[in-house]
Amino acid sequence: MTAVQAIARIPTASIGKLVCHPKLPLVAGIDQDRPAVRLYYAERVLREFGAVGADSAQYGKFDRWPVVAWHPERPELVVSGGGETVRWTRNGTSVLDIAVSDDVAFSPDGQSLWTSPTPPGLCDRSDVIDLGTGIVEFAPVWDTGIVAHPAGGLIATKQSDQGATFVLFSRPGDRLRFRDRALILDGGGYGLPVFSPDGRHLAIRGDDPGHLVLVFEFPSLRRVRKTTFSVPEPDSIDDMNWVAEYRSWAWHNIAFGTRPGALWIGTPSGTVLELDVERGRTTEHKLLRSAVTALAATSSGDLVVAGDGELALVPVPGPRTVADPATVAEFLASTAEIPGDGLPEDHVVHTDGISTWGQEDLATITEAAPGDPHWLQTRAWLNARRS
Repeated sequence: MTAVQAIARIPTASIGKLVCHPKLPLVAGIDQDRPAVRLYYAERVLREFGAVGADSAQYGKFDRWPVVAWHPERPELVVSGGGETVRWTRNGTSVLDIAVSDDVAFSPDGQSLWTSPTPPGLCDRSDVIDLGTGIVEFAPVWDTGIVAHPAGGLIATKQSDQGATFVLFSRPGDRLRFRDRALILDGGGYGLPVFSPDGRHLAIRGDDPGHLVLVFEFPSLRRVRKTTFSVPEPDSIDDMNWVAEYRSWAWHNIAFGTRPGALWIGTPSGTVLELDVERGRTTEHKLLRSAVTALAATSSGDLVVAGDGELALVPVPGPRTVADPATVAEFLASTAEIPGDGLPEDHVVHTDGISTWGQEDLATITEAAPGDPHWLQTRAWLNARRS
């Protein structure tokens, strides 16, 4: 594999998460020290050109990082956190009359803002807020974010529940309308899915309680790779050396670049691993002098890598891939929209990429093996008690 190297580096604040604009060479970096968002231009050069909340006080003990969302077309960003929701454009910032929410996203057409859950803490619905009229409509709850398939025609999000996490799919539209096939992941603590540029894979960062990455084919949703790192040995969770090693791994540290089938993973040593998701082989690329604190890919497929007070732009040599709309068409043809007033768990066929469970399976199962997913063991135990 061809080695990669940075073509631009700049000093910057300590960044814990990078969010790239879907079409423009713009990057938002969430500050790890205070509720601020740094803005960067990243195409052939790397330049910090603005910020939201740069003068904020440092995080308190229980403060959360801001959540951000790029407009799907325009250079426009919404930042929710620190007690207010702010819209940034090239003309400056303005405070929106919208409550701070755990998660925020633009609708696929950019006309509405989606916030979830609404109101915060209830976790039973989300809001669709028309940015032109202010009219609010209700929609299904979701969390972590909304991600579009690179071919268009499909979006994905998450619903986190006790013991399990669901990755749900919907056609783009004025609100979420879930399809009747979804991924189910054991436990919680998963990040937002990341699609490969050709649309044939999606990767999900997890916590099990060591760090892991799951990779699935699309549209089959077959799991092709499970890669773990910082895996605990028996009794090691109480070992402070293991705890330090665990905490040294960045949470937002995976991205697909332009190389087909290659997933990039940032590490505490300053290297970025190039993982061949089909063969399972990894290649190390030394890019930073410090630990990687965040990693993302721009709209053109270049990597943006954050470290301790530095940011690097890393082109990935290789052919530019174009997502095939046939993958989305195949998924839509094999699924149906669930009823608008229905809950996904009552209508969706679940798969973990290895096994598949229909509603009848989940309603009748009363026995599970020790090696089965914990959520399935819990379902079997509950069914057995009811019967």
